[in-house]
Amino acid sequence: MIFRKGNPSRVDANLAIGGASIPRFGVHRFLGVLLDCGLGGGQHLKYLVDKGRGIADIVAVLSSVTWGSHPGLLLTIYRAVFRSAVEYGSQFFVWRPTNADFVRLQRLQYRIIRRAMGYHISTPINVMLAEAKEHNFSNRLEYIASKFIYKTMASKFSPVYSSLEEMEVVAVRKNRKAEAIKASRLFRHYVLTRHEEKIVYRSTYPPAFWHTYEVSSTGIAFIQRMRGCDKNNTNLIKVDFYHKSFSYRQGTVSFYTDGSKSLDEAVGAAVYSPEMRAPSNTDYRPKHRSLRALSNSNSIQRNYLIYFIKQAYIDVTKRGTEITLFWVPAHCGIPGNEIADQCAKRAALGVCRPHFQVSHVDLQILSKTAAVRRQEDYMKRISVCAGKGTRYYELYHTPSMRTWFHEETLSGNEIVLINRTKANHVNTQESLHRIGIVNSSACPCGDSRQTVNHLIFHCVTYNKDSLPIRKYIENKFPDSPQDILPALSSPSPRLCRLILTFMKANDLFF
Repeated sequence: MIFRKGNPSRVDANLAIGGASIPRFGVHRFLGVLLDCGLGGGQHLKYLVDKGRGIADIVAVLSSVTWGSHPGLLLTIYRAVFRSAVEYGSQFFVWRPTNADFVRLQRLQYRIIRRAMGYHISTPINVMLAEAKEHNFSNRLEYIASKFIYKTMASKFSPVYSSLEEMEVVAVRKNRKAEAIKASRLFRHYVLTRHEEKIVYRSTYPPAFWHTYEVSSTGIAFIQRMRGCDKNNTNLIKVDFYHKSFSYRQGTVSFYTDGSKSLDEAVGAAVYSPEMRAPSNTDYRPKHRSLRALSNSNSIQRNYLIYFIKQAYIDVTKRGTEITLFWVPAHCGIPGNEIADQCAKRAALGVCRPHFQVSHVDLQILSKTAAVRRQEDYMKRISVCAGKGTRYYELYHTPSMRTWFHEETLSGNEIVLINRTKANHVNTQESLHRIGIVNSSACPCGDSRQTVNHLIFHCVTYNKDSLPIRKYIENKFPDSPQDILPALSSPSPRLCRLILTFMKANDLFF
């Protein structure tokens, strides 16, 4: 196989070993990626399209409304089988948004998500992506490339990062560098992030292997007796804290820790101790996420600081000092924690910059933030400027990365029904008339518009069957007693069951 920018068929090259002629190939599969002679990625893109069609057919079979699989499960299948296949190897190729095969690939993404979530074909794409908490492939591939650059940056001898550095040295002229940025997604993100190399923690191999087995296998237990407390009642929380931590605070030095972030992205941290006398026992209160990482002795942590903290913990405890980690909720009026929070905010606004190397895991948060911002801009542009999914954007859109039915005990029918109702693309006369399927939006009862609200609150035909829903809305949402739409922002399982029962009883399943 000959790699060449132009037409490789014009190259006259024959290879023979021991008199046996070695045939030439135009495409070769290497580690799951189809490489063509020009390294344009066209053959790999066609392979992904064919794979996507098969997965779309499987999801279509599994997504039957009457007996189909749960939408959450179907989204998991999409992410594990199709999205992961597109992401794998995407760093090597740059496909233009106007590329016919790339357009087909994106349409397959929309088709699979539509089937998984139970939407009608008329549902706007931006609404489907927002409800499934998915990004379009163009944005997703940029996010993956950005994360990958930070990961390679953390390795001192990464061949990928070294190649990008050599690529920058070779592209000395501005036009050559511009061509390289346009042709390589990885090189573009390398140019955008190379200035952060001086602050990132770099090592020759993963941080877990810098320390002894004792450090890697140590799990630091912590006390979480304050979990599940009512944060709205600060007085009760303070009393509860002093009661539950009383035995741990006797004869100890207590340290309260907190971190803060300013509006201009600067961060700060602070440690506060109200006693500061000779310790025999130390009571320390860090963040819950950090405590979970410290207590985990099974998984390898990517943040190098976790192992330094474990090493320090082992060294201190071997000298006879006992350390107790006690988690408390933030911003709940606990005096020591509030003082630490105020100090952290002042630190974030200060000019002091300690010599500190940042883990690449923390820098990857920047990649996620940029991807979310691009997706939010896309959602706003389509909803506000193009006028597609405007009502959904105004009533339901949130920046959360979890679906509305995450951790809810709901059936597939209930989720599909709520999805269609929130998107306002349902089997009502008004919705069908809006997309040109029927000639009139009038209801058979005589009203000029047959909407979901009309069927539940005003239609005389279904007035008796919709009484339980009306009573529930009137009781739970007194500000909008004849409008079900605000209640669908975060619907309770009971409301979902009431709506589904009403629709099935009257053969109105949307």
